[in-house]
Amino acid sequence: MPELSAQRAGDLGGTGNRQVKKVAVLGSSGFVGRAVVAELRRRGAEVHLVTTPRLAWPLVEALRSESVPADLQRDVVEALAAQLDGAHSVINTAGLPNGSAPDSAALYGGNSLLPTLVARAATLVNAGRLVHVSSAAAQGAMDLDETPRTLPFSPYSRSKAIGERLLQREDHIDSVIYRSTWVHDVDRPNTRALIRLAQSPLSCVAGDGTAPTPQVLIDDVAAAIAHLGLVDGPVPPIVVQPHNGMTTGLLLRLLGGREPRHLPRRMARYATRCLAAYGRTSLNANAHARRVDMLLFGKRQTPGWLAGQGLAPQLHPEAWERLRTAGTPPTSASAPNADAVARPRTGDSQPVETSSGARTTGR
Repeated sequence: MPELSAQRAGDLGGTGNRQVKKVAVLGSSGFVGRAVVAELRRRGAEVHLVTTPRLAWPLVEALRSESVPADLQRDVVEALAAQLDGAHSVINTAGLPNGSAPDSAALYGGNSLLPTLVARAATLVNAGRLVHVSSAAAQGAMDLDETPRTLPFSPYSRSKAIGERLLQREDHIDSVIYRSTWVHDVDRPNTRALIRLAQSPLSCVAGDGTAPTPQVLIDDVAAAIAHLGLVDGPVPPIVVQPHNGMTTGLLLRLLGGREPRHLPRRMARYATRCLAAYGRTSLNANAHARRVDMLLFGKRQTPGWLAGQGLAPQLHPEAWERLRTAGTPPTSASAPNADAVARPRTGDSQPVETSSGARTTGR
């Protein structure tokens, strides 16, 4: 059992945080957004839920843009600014979170273009800080760190990497890019799929299973994001979710309820090389190959700013075991939660075309 890390960020009781009258949150009906809203309210913040436009941006434009043109979607920026007015901090959790999504204009509109437009809207109303929720997937096979380096391996990770790069060109607002690692909760489809794998004969790890793997619970992600939105003083331009001590073998034991198979590292490496060769056939195939590689070998990360502040989450093995025993996930017909009723989900408004000469519509 790995040694438990420092206090969970959400258990610090607001140490170092200032009272913020209003925090605007985009994407509040999404998986991460709902948890962030709940955590902010727990800390006493006034939360304003922002209706997020659905944007469409062709891949060719996303790839060739060194920065977002100043006049692109000016009406969208102004509409967002009207919603952000009075907010001290803005937290953007909106976007398309599907790691297996194919290339599409909606993917690059939500993950690549939207962050910059939100930054410009926040600048117009003199918001104190923008927290943009990105993904560690943007760094691909690299060790995770807090540098601007990215190595995308799928349409989703590429859209996140472009969003980071473009946002860093906006220097008019104090912004921080938060790279979430792989997030789990009881009703998360990816979590349920991992649990099924952990309970199957295919559950295996390379070697002794002590390699670190960046898997985290949603409560810890929400605590980190809320801290970034509320904390006084400067924060780095990029931060990564701190490691909680999880290892490849422990993950499968907790979620599968039994010991995984231990493959010789040479055999496991041969298997991943075969998968990597398959992955070269397409970005989507490469995404699947990368997931298998991380399950077998894990992924290293450099300790970052949040860990240095004493905000690395505890491991909480019992919480991971509860994921395994929680039963089947809710069906798509489940009743929406209060936040989902209060505002449309990201993507419920009409697409806003950004290609030359296209018509712009919205709610």
